[in-house]
Amino acid sequence: MRLSSLGLRLTLLAIGGTLLGLALIGAVIALLLRDFVIETNEANLEATLVALMANSEYVAETQQVRVNAAVADSRFDQPFSGWYWQLAEAGEPLIRSGSLWQQSITMGPGEPLASGVARSFGTGPQGERLRILSRTFTGPGSTVPLTVAVTMPERDIDDRVRTIVLPLAASIALLGLVLALATIVQVRFGLAPLRRLSANLRAIKTGKTTRLPAEPIAEIAPVVDEMNALLEANRQTIARARTHVGNLAHGLKTPLTTLAAKSADPALPPETRETFTALSDRMNRLVSHHLRRARSAATLGLAGARTSIGQTLADLEPVLSGIYADKGITLEISAPADLDFAGEREDLDELLGNLLDNACKWADQRVVVTVAPAGEGRVAITVGDDGPGMSEEEAQTASQWGKRFDEGRPGAGLGLAIVADLAALYGGSLDLIAHGHPPLTGASAVLQLPALPSGQPERTKPSVSG
Repeated sequence: MRLSSLGLRLTLLAIGGTLLGLALIGAVIALLLRDFVIETNEANLEATLVALMANSEYVAETQQVRVNAAVADSRFDQPFSGWYWQLAEAGEPLIRSGSLWQQSITMGPGEPLASGVARSFGTGPQGERLRILSRTFTGPGSTVPLTVAVTMPERDIDDRVRTIVLPLAASIALLGLVLALATIVQVRFGLAPLRRLSANLRAIKTGKTTRLPAEPIAEIAPVVDEMNALLEANRQTIARARTHVGNLAHGLKTPLTTLAAKSADPALPPETRETFTALSDRMNRLVSHHLRRARSAATLGLAGARTSIGQTLADLEPVLSGIYADKGITLEISAPADLDFAGEREDLDELLGNLLDNACKWADQRVVVTVAPAGEGRVAITVGDDGPGMSEEEAQTASQWGKRFDEGRPGAGLGLAIVADLAALYGGSLDLIAHGHPPLTGASAVLQLPALPSGQPERTKPSVSG
């Protein structure tokens, strides 16, 4: 599985490396402690062995060996404690510790150590595993070699090591936890400039600012400077594109205006004047549309572009009320103030203006506009009327270029086509519904566009009579 978070990668790698290192250190320390415990216990066994050798003597009168002083360690007197000693001649025990009773020590092959001592392992009377130190010597007044052996149970070494290793393991685990927390804090603090940079870029995207603030971190500052330079270059490019579009519009509008004026010449036949006027109007609308589209394409995706939907509708309402005052159209607009269109004001004016104009044109008395969220980063603007509506076939073709269903009404059949085309540029869509539910029996247009939250409280604009 590939981890997509840089912070998570750094944290896991650091914590994993730390825990592995602590585990290796803990294992090495545990081995060293075990060796130390073994050396300490073997040193005590060897001291006991030397003491037994020093206190052993051969009695000529009885021709027996005896030990003049008892071993001080009380464990050698506890029955079957695993701490045993014995003196043997030719493998036959002569003297035993009290802990052995009448049993004897069985030794395996010995491993030579310093001072003539041999280490071996065997099994005690209770089946316990024993660590054995032994040495062969000749006692005073005797020429017969004797073997002294001292043992201890292996479990004592394991118990002693366990009592040391368990607190050590707990300490290492606590250290690992502290280091893991320190790593998390370090990574979070270290990556804070990147999170700050991301938040600043998001602020530019949502239109709260136009530049990235200066970054005090030396490694991030060059990135911020380059991004600011790129944003400025983008703004300059768009400004030049707008200038060129404006110049092109002026260059095309002038000859078209002249052509329109010439077409009104009374010397021309009426049919010719009507044809020239219709063609001139159509060319004007097409040129205007494609110039607007070129401008929209140039500004599309510009960082920080945002427009209030509610304010745009409020500005369009008196204009349309004036145009259709003779019909007495009532515009009912309901729009939350916390949703903004992620685009230019001119484009939203074009989109909503065409939809409202089309609805007012076909409505009897009432046009209703509703604005609502439509999922993550989207807004749905629904425009309905109480007009006659349209057929399903007409709803499928109404947004085609030049499509008109009533030649007696004004227009060139470009309004809905312009809306659909411009909405598609922004990644939105236009859907037409042939008939609504009473009292809005006319057609409805549902326009979906990219949106940004404005963070303002919701409000509803009251009905306004045209």
